[in-house]
This record gives sequence, structure tokens and C-alpha cells, in this order.
Amino acid sequence: MDRHVLGTEMYDMLRDPNCCTVAFVLGCGWSGNMKGANSHIPDMAKQHLPHHRDTQTPPSQTTKEHRAPPLDSHVARRQGGEIECRTMDRRPVTFSQEERNRSFGCLCAVTVNVPSPIEAEIGDQLSIQCKPSASGSPKYSVEWFVTDQYGDPQRIATYSNGKSITDPGTQYSDRVSVKSDLSLVIYDVSVDDDRSFLCKVNAGSEGTATGSADLKVYDPPEPPELTMTGGILSVTESDAVEIGSCIGRNAYPAPTIEWYKNQQPLNPPKSPNKDLYMTSRTVREASGLFTVSSTLFLRPTKQDADSRFSCRVVFAVPGGSSGFMESKAFNLTLHFYTEDVKFELLSAMPIKEGDDVTFRCAGDGYPPPSYMIERVKDGTEEELYSGSDSIFIKRNVSREDSGVYRCHALDFDTPEEIILLREQNIFVHYLGPLSVLPQEPVTIPHGKDLQLFCSGDGSQKPHLSWKKGDKMISETSRYRLRDVSYADAGVYTCLATVPEVPGLMKEHSITVAVEGAPQLERGDEVVEVLSEGSMVTLTCSAQGFPEPEITWNPPELKSTQTLNGQHVISTVTMKALSKLMNDISCSARNDLGSAEKKFTLNMNSVSPSARPPQEQTGGSSTAIIAVVVCVILLLLVVALFYFLQKKGKLTCGSSEKQSLAQDPASGELAVELKSEKGNEQRGLLGSRGGGGQPSEGSLNKVC
Repeated sequence: MDRHVLGTEMYDMLRDPNCCTVAFVLGCGWSGNMKGANSHIPDMAKQHLPHHRDTQTPPSQTTKEHRAPPLDSHVARRQGGEIECRTMDRRPVTFSQEERNRSFGCLCAVTVNVPSPIEAEIGDQLSIQCKPSASGSPKYSVEWFVTDQYGDPQRIATYSNGKSITDPGTQYSDRVSVKSDLSLVIYDVSVDDDRSFLCKVNAGSEGTATGSADLKVYDPPEPPELTMTGGILSVTESDAVEIGSCIGRNAYPAPTIEWYKNQQPLNPPKSPNKDLYMTSRTVREASGLFTVSSTLFLRPTKQDADSRFSCRVVFAVPGGSSGFMESKAFNLTLHFYTEDVKFELLSAMPIKEGDDVTFRCAGDGYPPPSYMIERVKDGTEEELYSGSDSIFIKRNVSREDSGVYRCHALDFDTPEEIILLREQNIFVHYLGPLSVLPQEPVTIPHGKDLQLFCSGDGSQKPHLSWKKGDKMISETSRYRLRDVSYADAGVYTCLATVPEVPGLMKEHSITVAVEGAPQLERGDEVVEVLSEGSMVTLTCSAQGFPEPEITWNPPELKSTQTLNGQHVISTVTMKALSKLMNDISCSARNDLGSAEKKFTLNMNSVSPSARPPQEQTGGSSTAIIAVVVCVILLLLVVALFYFLQKKGKLTCGSSEKQSLAQDPASGELAVELKSEKGNEQRGLLGSRGGGGQPSEGSLNKVC
């Protein structure tokens, strides 16, 4: 029934689960306490209400009770402009257009509140609330019903007097229970639970009321299964061909499948056509879950070669929204003839002599075509390469390789009117040979001036400079040497570069020799030698051109000779002998002159046994030895003086002492010495006493 049939107010009452007025409105019976409601009952409805009286209810009689079967057993439908209602005994009650437009109110004393719809996923535990309300405080009992396959109510559980009882023989016998708050608990929700549940509350004298809840069950599908069409598809097909199938298994409610191309929805129609469509199939499994499959048909084009296709399985989730699972993406393998070819240079520009030049020739067909690369020279074509590889490298190019190159793509499926030929023109930059003045060999006398000059050309004017070794000495094409010395001899290089062509460079070197008599290095003529017989090494280094020859004197000395740049180095190792101290020399000679250097050997005079334990060298060792010798000599002099004094050999101040010294008699000398010794002791003691003066005799005896 809709709002247009019943009218707005009646329709709202029919939709209100808390009001049982619908039974009364349709005239199919009603239950509960009605207060002063006869004026609201349509006359035609009153005739069919059980136990109804036609007389007006007196004011003192404020209640009237009527019993009616459950609401769900009623059937209402529209016939023209009327509404027909059938009671439990199938008696029809019909309301006219005028009667159904009257105002009705809610006449029941007890109401129930049942939330609807309720959502759950398969396997969940669910509780459906049934909350009654009444004007008093009645004792409630409840019955829970479901609708069977014939549309009739089937009781599954009750709650009364504090006990929950499950009706046997139903599919809910072991899966439901009723709690003390009259709510129905469903364990392990299944697909079959996607239906309406009815609670009927009995409030005793307050009457009964019913409410229903629609349970919506959800179960997501398994990940999508994608099957791609194997083989190569041709873009010349006249009709759409199958490119893939997508399956989503075991979902509830039934999901849908969407197709995507490069992450954009294709939205193919379901009716077959020549370009794009899809077919779908939905199967309900024995478990009650749904499996859907979809096959995509497409007439491919060349642009689809790089496209990525995928499918999504879209399914409902609680809350009125939806989710999806996406398959992996796949590409189509297409066969199409070549319509265009590209011929390009992959090498860095500009190109110079010695470079490797890489060409790339690629057609847009699949499978890729074969290629032929040729060079056009003086009107003739020279084949350079033929094959399926799109890359060709010409190595170590020269200026003669400048010119036109062509690429042919060979695809026999391509229509004749399509030309698969492309060209590339390359230019190879170069530098010509360098000219250097003066020409080699260059020999200049010592002390003279020399000017170097370099010239060259190329595809572009080069920049010329000079360097010696790694050192840049001039940024121009000229370099002047003034008053040359042997240090100026060596290799000079003219360097040509082109700034606009990085890496393009050419060099030409010239060797300059400085001609002159030999020159010997000085400063090492004096050599210190520790002792005679020690080994000593002497070196003689000479410069000159032509290369000088070095000899030693005395001739028996054996030398070794090496060449280090412009220097000829001769070395001897010998024993230091006193007879050779000033007789060693070396001589350097060439055609232009000679030079001589004499060596002096300084040998220490102290023997090796007199040296201190540690090794002494140079002037410091000589000074130390001299100091030691002086100290020893001083000690010897002091000792001699003391000894002579003791022996009386020194001249004293007493004549008596002198006579005694000249007396050869040994006996008298001994007596006199003894006496003198005693006098000396007495004189010393007397002076220490501080009061006595020495006698004249004693003073004469002090030496």
C-alpha cells in the first residue's frame, strides 16, 4: 500500500510499528482499550468489528474491548478507489474514498519499538531489540516469529515468566534465545537469516502489540579470478572478441563486476555489438551465497597495445555503502602492421672524429618489423645493416662519414601507400694536421733565443696553445725562449681545441735540445770521512749536449752511470785512504768542451779506540776529543807538580831548604824532610790557634 491510496495520515500510522491502529483503520478488528473512539470508527467499519454495537457509547462507558487476530494475518489491497481488508475469517471489509480520508488516531494502550533494518555479516552474533511501552506497569511476555516460505508467520521462540523457550523443529531451534529484555539473540548469522523477524508483546490487560525488523545479511566475496585470453589479437578484426573473464565467488548479496581500462571504467553494455560489450552470469550456490562471472568483449585498436585492463568485484557492506576487490592488471598482445617509423640519433651532439654514432630505427608495428640502414654517398646507396635489431652503431667515425643515412622498415602487412622510409643527416667535426716551426729536430746553442710557432685548421677555427709537460706556458700559437739554458731543453706540445665541440682536440710535439759544453753540479766537493778505511760514495752530475762522458781520476775507480732527464750522473764507491785525500776528481767531456771537479776528503785524526762508545760525526766529535785531551793533560800537569813538591824538586823560599836539596846524602835528606814535615805541622797548628805568630825559622821553611 502506498501514501496515495491511504492518505498521508493513515499511511504514517500504517508505517508506525508502535501503533496497532492499522487493524482498526482497515476495519479488520482491533484489540486493546479504546476510550471514546466510536466517533472515529467509519460506519462501514463498525459493521464488521467483532462485538461492536451500533448505538452510541454513553459518556459513562469510557472503555470498550474488542479482540482481533494478529495484524500480520490481514491482507489489504486497492480496488479502484477503495481499500479492501480481510479478517482472519476471510471476511472482506471495504472502505470508500470518503471514509478512508477521515482522521484516525492510535487506539492501543501498549506499543513496541523494534529497530529496522538491522545489518549483520555472516557468522556474527546478533541481538534484535523489542522494547514495549505501556501506560501502566504490566508484566510482559513476548513471542518471536519469522515468515515461512508460504508467507505465514512461524514462531521460533518465546519468553514468559522469566524463561526463554525455543520452539523445536525450526531452523532456529539451536541458534536463538530470548533475553530478559525481550530481545532475540541469533547465533552464527547465516544467509537464511536475511528476512523479517516479528515480535509480539503481550502486556496482559494493556493488550498486545507487534513490531517487525528486517535483517540484512552480508558476506564479502573471495578475491576475483581473472582469466586472460591467450594468443595474439589482431586489430583488423571486424567484430568484438573476447579478451578476458572475471569471477567473484561466494558473496551475499550478489555482487556485480565492473571492467576498467587504465584505471578508468569501461561501462560496457550488456547487449552484443561490434565494439564493446560484456556478458554476465549469476549463480546461487548450495550454501546460499552468490557467484557472479563476467566476460568482456572488445574490438582492439593499436592504442590498446599499451593499455592495462582489470576487473573489480563490487559488493554491498553494512551501512549502505559498498566495497570492491580489484584483479591484477593485464595487457593485450596485439598484432598490427607498421604505420609509422622513427629514425633518430642517440649519440650526443655535436659529433666529432673518433666518436661512436648510435642510430635507432623503430616502427610502431607488432611484431616489430625488420630494418635496413644504408648510407647515401654521391647518389649511390651503401647498405650498412639489415636485421631485426632497431639499434645500429657506427664506430670511430671520421670526416668522410658525414652525409645522409636512411632507415627502411620492412613490414609486408603494411599497405603499399604507407612509406616506411626515414632519413638522418649527420656532420662529423674534425681538426686538420698541425704544423710546427721550426721543424724537428731543434738544437739551439746555450744562451741563444728560440721562437716556436704552431698553425692548424679544421671544421671550425681551432684555438692554439703551447705547453711543456703538464704546464701550460702560452695561450697563443707562438712561444719565445730567451737566453736558453739546459733547463729549457725538453718536449714542447702545441695543443689545438674547438670550444664549440667538446672533446675535439689535436696535439703536435717538438723536442728542443740545448747545445753546449758540459756543466758540472757544484757544492759537494768536500767530503767528511770518519776514519781511514771507511767506505765513501762520490757523485758527479753533468749537463750538456751532445751528451757528455764522465771519467774519474784515479782511473782505477769503478763508476756507474745513469741518465736522469738532461743530467748524466756518475757514481763511485771507494775506501777512504790517506794517500787519496786530495787526488780524486771527475771530468765531463763532449765535442764542445769539458769540465772538472776535484774532491777533498777530511779524515778524523783520532783512532777508533779513542772514540766514545757512541758514533761521533763531523766537527762535534773533533771538539769533544779536543776537550778530553786538554782535561787529561791538565790532570797530568797537576799530578806532576804535586809529585815534584813532595819530592822536593821545587824551589822553596828557605836557603836552608835549597842546600838540603843539593846534598846528595840520602840519610841527611830523609832527616831534613822529616824535620821539615814536623815544622809544617806545627806552623799550621800555630796559625789555627789564632794567637801565635810563626817563627822566622818556620817561615823560611815554607815553600
